[in-house]
Amino acid sequence: MSQPQHAPDGDLDLVIKAVGPSTEGGRLPLAELARLASGLQASLERIALSLSGGTARPGRRPREIVDAVRLDIVGFQTGSAILHVERTGQLGLDDLLGRTLDALEEGILSLLRDPSTLPAHFTSPVINGIRDLTGGISPDGITRIEFARGGTTRFTVDAALQSAIRSIGATPVQQMATVVGRLHMGDFSPAALRCRVDTYAGSVLCDFGPDLRDAVLDAMDEMVMAEGIGEIDPNGASIHLLHLTGLGRLASARPESLDTLARQQEVQPLRSVDELGGEQIGDLEDFMTAIRSARG
Repeated sequence: MSQPQHAPDGDLDLVIKAVGPSTEGGRLPLAELARLASGLQASLERIALSLSGGTARPGRRPREIVDAVRLDIVGFQTGSAILHVERTGQLGLDDLLGRTLDALEEGILSLLRDPSTLPAHFTSPVINGIRDLTGGISPDGITRIEFARGGTTRFTVDAALQSAIRSIGATPVQQMATVVGRLHMGDFSPAALRCRVDTYAGSVLCDFGPDLRDAVLDAMDEMVMAEGIGEIDPNGASIHLLHLTGLGRLASARPESLDTLARQQEVQPLRSVDELGGEQIGDLEDFMTAIRSARG
């Protein structure tokens, strides 16, 4: 039986070299190390997800994707700030890691040639991650970051890439999303079918097609679960606009009338205001006298 072929270990290991005034003496600011590590790891995971045929969704990325492209810092060399990064496990997934590193390299080189055309697998989340990766590039800090594999520098993060990424603009990410909240402010004019769902985290503006008009109208002022394609702000924390594809009322949250609530709780309305007084308290005067005497 033939054995699966994997790229040589050295071709999967990275040597990352940061150059600039802030690296003098072989140092690297901790904030820049954190930015570099998180930006690189997030970009690898997002590209690997695309290579595997997955789509970005709210929440954590699949564990198998995270494990497949996880890298660890295994050495730090002085001179410039040089980090040695390699795999420490999950060798059976090296094929995906190698393809992900290749896609990252090809995509960055493509952006440098023509930032108006997004490379394959460079979705909006990937672009936003590369934008974070270039955020620390400055003349008085880190001027460039070189990424080498197999002893050869494959690509460089520098002012040129930073400029190319900025020219793309902060594009909202579109992905499937679900929100739960109270449905308010319906606009049912044919030119603009819109509504708003107030959630615990804030309000989400929604638009919808004519096929959902009756469902939105029937659920107005009720708690609902709204599903659709959300335009996620570049910060990844909020939904700019939700294009509704489905809307369901939450039965447990439907308001009940006072008569229904009274029957459920087995209470009846008062027949007379005199019933509010309750029974006569016989020793009230004695109690008040004791209170006054205690006050002196």
